[in-house]
Amino acid sequence: MEGVGMQLEEALHLILGHAPDLGRQMVPLKDCFGRVCSENNRSRQPLPGYDQSTRDGYAVSGAGKAAGEDQRVFAIRGEIRAGDCRDVEIGDSEAYRIMTGGLLPIGAERVIAQEDCRVSGSDLIVGNSILEAPDRYIRRKGSEHQAQQTLVEPGTRLNESHLSLLAAAGNNKVEVFNRPKVAFFCSGSELVMAEDTLKNGQKFSSNHLLLENLVKKFGGFAQGYGVVADDRNAIRQVLETVKNSDADIVISTGGVGPGKYDLFAELLPQAGTQILYRSLHLRPGRSTLFGLLGDKLYFGLPGPPPAVRILFLELLSPLMKKMQGMSSYHNQRFDGFLDHAISLKSADLLCFKEGCYRFEEGRVKVGYPRLTQAPNCSIMMMPDTLSYEPNDRVTISLAQPD
Repeated sequence: MEGVGMQLEEALHLILGHAPDLGRQMVPLKDCFGRVCSENNRSRQPLPGYDQSTRDGYAVSGAGKAAGEDQRVFAIRGEIRAGDCRDVEIGDSEAYRIMTGGLLPIGAERVIAQEDCRVSGSDLIVGNSILEAPDRYIRRKGSEHQAQQTLVEPGTRLNESHLSLLAAAGNNKVEVFNRPKVAFFCSGSELVMAEDTLKNGQKFSSNHLLLENLVKKFGGFAQGYGVVADDRNAIRQVLETVKNSDADIVISTGGVGPGKYDLFAELLPQAGTQILYRSLHLRPGRSTLFGLLGDKLYFGLPGPPPAVRILFLELLSPLMKKMQGMSSYHNQRFDGFLDHAISLKSADLLCFKEGCYRFEEGRVKVGYPRLTQAPNCSIMMMPDTLSYEPNDRVTISLAQPD
């Protein structure tokens, strides 16, 4: 099924339809940040696990003994610190000094905050109005979550809040989806790696670091294979290497256009690649391809870093999220208003540009990144519109790991 000039949504549907099931594994909770859970994660115990005080003060039982018209007295019987595991029983009109998080005595009805009472010898003196107040400063066992209650649903990327909750509920391991392994390399005889010595006529391969960090950002294992010259034998060798690797996805940059030294359209089929599309009906994307290299999904992206970033976010980030089992994997699309005018060279295709969006006075504002800004979205400009004015409405595409 080869396509020429495939529409973006059609291409994305094709790509996602080839997303493999990577399987699952049990992982210690401490290693689960950013992983996607594959089953309902339930509380192993009630949360909280015991009746506890939410204030430093005194746990009391009963109404106390009268001490004048508007005060009651409780006999202080002892102290309960946080971490004290004794089962202490409290009698009528008795009190125990208790700390925040302390195990409530059996029979305690409320906690009096220390600033709302006074102590005289072994007596606790409390005003009637305090005893009648609705606040009891007690967290009852299971008041937040019952045992076996679902805390995190499958398809959720785990963040620090999820992990904290799971830990509090007694979970020390979580079943998660496996992460995709992504191999990548950058083609171009002019390219060298950042650690190499730069010669006249050469440039550093920024795409290699860009791809490495995009892969990590979206939950994958990054497997970099450096740069390769525009040479048939060199390209054949790296294609054979990545084909025999354990990667699930392979990405190359450069070499997919119509130029004299753009060799991938010729060499990929020789390496056994089934090419599923050779071009997309959008900018950037006219010089790009997608296919199957053995059991791997192969993406041939253009060379310019902005194009690499945009196409990765539009095509590969949804794919990687789906491969990890995320319940929601499509990019967000919403309206924004331009900071500045934009003029395009042509308006025959859907066009993506790197953008920076922000919230300002209740509106979403967006524009091109300034020199010291990193893009945080893509601006979508529809066909047939050649120029835009400040405050014109545009569509923003946002790719987020979660």
